[in-house]
Amino acid sequence: MRAQVFHRWIGAALCLSLGWWMWRGLIVSADPSLFGPAAYYVANTASDTGASNIVAAILFDYRGFDTFGEATVIYTTVCGVAMLFAKRRLRRSSWGLSPIVKRGMGMMVPFILVYASSIVIMGHITPGGGFQGGAVFATVTVLFCVIYGSKFEASRISPKVKEVIESSGALLFAAVGLWGLAEGAGFLANLDAGFSSGPIGSLFSGGAIPLLNIAVGMKVGAGLSTLFYSMIKILEDPAEGPPPEV
Repeated sequence: MRAQVFHRWIGAALCLSLGWWMWRGLIVSADPSLFGPAAYYVANTASDTGASNIVAAILFDYRGFDTFGEATVIYTTVCGVAMLFAKRRLRRSSWGLSPIVKRGMGMMVPFILVYASSIVIMGHITPGGGFQGGAVFATVTVLFCVIYGSKFEASRISPKVKEVIESSGALLFAAVGLWGLAEGAGFLANLDAGFSSGPIGSLFSGGAIPLLNIAVGMKVGAGLSTLFYSMIKILEDPAEGPPPEV
């Protein structure tokens, strides 16, 4: 009983602390004046990077090396999960949902893919980027597995293809960084490495940032879909009959 009361007091104290920090953040955000790094980013991001999306510029230019480390973490996670479930063999996947749901999903997939592509390609000029677009790409795999069955999804996009896509994204990211070194401007340098800034707000702007968005989109999309597929490779009863009539 005392332990339960203690845990409740701890939970209440934690909630009050988080609420206080949130209130402080709201007060600061209500102040229109900027100071410190935020003021510099707002005033100089366009001229320094050629990108109109300040968040993308920070991720892939000002702190691009940190982002490269985050992408490496995703790659390591995918490799670990794939190795953990490597011995599992999927004899038969689930039969999926009803034909009506399958038809509806078939009509939605092209729109989802176009939406995800726009998030990645225009991540330097609009809210979005490789991480967000890659997550949307991965949802297509999840929906395929749930609606059509995992065997259907694997027959369309094999795990080997996903591994190639993810590895290619990592190589593209590293190649952009090494290009900066080759130009004597530093690893993952942007405009100083010779990449064109282009007209601010246009599709062909931002220097190397669009390429890095594409690289991260490939890694995140293929990586998350590989993680999901690896964890659902569960052996099912081989004597299971055909799907029920709907």
